[in-house]
Amino acid sequence: MEAGGESDYVAPDPVNPRIIYGGSVVRQDFHNEEVQQIPPTLMYPSDYRRTWTLPLVFSEIEPHVLYFSAQVLFRTADGGNSWQKISPDLTREDPGVPANLDAATAADVPPGKRHGVIYTIAPSPKVAGEIWVGTDDGLVHLTRDEGKTWNDVTPKELTPWSKVTHIAVSRFDGGKAFAAVDRHRLEDLQAYLYRTKDFGKTWQRVSNGIPEGSFLNCVREDPKVAGLLYACTEKGVYVSFDDGDNWSPLQLNLPTTSVRDLVVHGDDLVIATFGRSFWVLDDVTPLRQWSAKVASADAWLFEPQTALRVRPGSDQGTPIPLDEPQAENPPTGAVLDYYLKEKPTEAVQLEIFDAAGITVRRFASNDEMPKTNPDELDIPMYWVHDAEPLSAEAGMHRFVWDLRYAFAGARRRSRRGGGGPIAVPGRYTVKLTAAGKTISVPLVITMDPRVKTSAADLERQFQLASRLAAGVGEFSAAVARADDLQKQIAARSKEAAGNAELAVALADLEKKIGATAGSGAGGGFGSFGFAIPGNDPTTLRQVSAAMGTLMGIVESADVAPSADAAAASEKWEAAGKATLARWSAIQAKDLANLNSLLEKAHLQSLKTDAEKTHP
Repeated sequence: MEAGGESDYVAPDPVNPRIIYGGSVVRQDFHNEEVQQIPPTLMYPSDYRRTWTLPLVFSEIEPHVLYFSAQVLFRTADGGNSWQKISPDLTREDPGVPANLDAATAADVPPGKRHGVIYTIAPSPKVAGEIWVGTDDGLVHLTRDEGKTWNDVTPKELTPWSKVTHIAVSRFDGGKAFAAVDRHRLEDLQAYLYRTKDFGKTWQRVSNGIPEGSFLNCVREDPKVAGLLYACTEKGVYVSFDDGDNWSPLQLNLPTTSVRDLVVHGDDLVIATFGRSFWVLDDVTPLRQWSAKVASADAWLFEPQTALRVRPGSDQGTPIPLDEPQAENPPTGAVLDYYLKEKPTEAVQLEIFDAAGITVRRFASNDEMPKTNPDELDIPMYWVHDAEPLSAEAGMHRFVWDLRYAFAGARRRSRRGGGGPIAVPGRYTVKLTAAGKTISVPLVITMDPRVKTSAADLERQFQLASRLAAGVGEFSAAVARADDLQKQIAARSKEAAGNAELAVALADLEKKIGATAGSGAGGGFGSFGFAIPGNDPTTLRQVSAAMGTLMGIVESADVAPSADAAAASEKWEAAGKATLARWSAIQAKDLANLNSLLEKAHLQSLKTDAEKTHP
């Protein structure tokens, strides 16, 4: 947008986010792309001072009220159609010349000339008419009657050339506010954060834990948890769990950079850096629950935020090339955070249960996760993201459940799919077992707000997908047992050389198993066509492939199964029963007869150990 002056501060209208205000001051309407100049100084001509980022701030209590400043404070309640000046000049009469300025620079600062501006505006989110302002020359003022009267409430320690970069007014406690101060122009790189609990009558410096060099640019109070604060510094982000008394770094993977502002949006922490882009810390739920009790526990499971059943984005089969700049999206599913004081000797386990207490999914730190062999791929390896087991290392951990049920045939699903049916919205329970302790917390899953499908239709989809998933698992296991039997028959055929009766029996059973199991990848059910069972007997592979394809069709969108999908599922379920009956008969009769012949020949019988041949 056109800034209309030196200021590049922008403020979106809280009532209509397609309208933004910026500059000194302009109003841009993104409905029609028109930019209107609405300077607040027209009715109050004077010599107004500016800086690069003069603040524009809306009131949380009265979202139509917008404030803007120079050395005085302006207010509008009608979108800039008319402005009122609601303060006198609130800057220092004579800031003087700091001793650290060299002679040439000092000569450019005429004595007695005022230079300051109101650098930060902080309307109370709790009390109408209460406004705090801080100047870039080290003053803090407060009005409690919307500008009719002002009081100087500057901390006594503040000297000229101290910049009050930000003030945060508490939404929990009346009279409480925090003031962040930057003194780097005085070659003082310490972090200065002040807290008052009595409307500025007294202040305490509360910046313990923020090292020298990380001078403050802003401070924000968490909107949901009292005492939880976030601080922007010149070298990163810090967090306090005790109302500012002590601070800890919240750097994580953030590069060392100047962080100029931040906002807590819902459960996410969004920061703006100087030249290093915007960054988002997804889900600050664990920070809101952190306490001395958590820190001293051997293991802890945090209550997760509400999980949205939102389908992951699609790249239409072709991921963005690595040389293209891109930001990582938030994880899709339920974000589960847990803490381990030390690495436990036993495996760590996470379990999810539905409202009836039935196990939905289980994860463990000793799970053996399949790894992709790059030599078997016809696509770049960076397209593939192999799953990792739970971590059992000491510290904080985040694990994402994709909201899918366990699925015995998951390894046979497409690269784009995986897991069993998608969980329906509702209440679930997550249980952590670690360090000899068991901790359970509730989890709520809600529907994508853009989807209007009824709960009954989602339940119909889930029930059909669950039946199909169970079928895929059952038939996949049957195919694996059939393949294993064929390998065993091949081995016995070599051992039975010279025994004509046994050789014929082995060949006959191998033929029956092959006809029942089928061959190839499963019958050719692809993306562009689908067949329902005909008059010919179906094979185990055909049924497994058909049910897997049907499952993908049924779950392709958050809607009830189509009539055709439901009918085709019924036909394949019926065909599957007939196929399993033939397979059971082979195992019960033909396999038993062959094993009798093998025993007579003193050869090892054929086994159908499901555990050994599990897919």
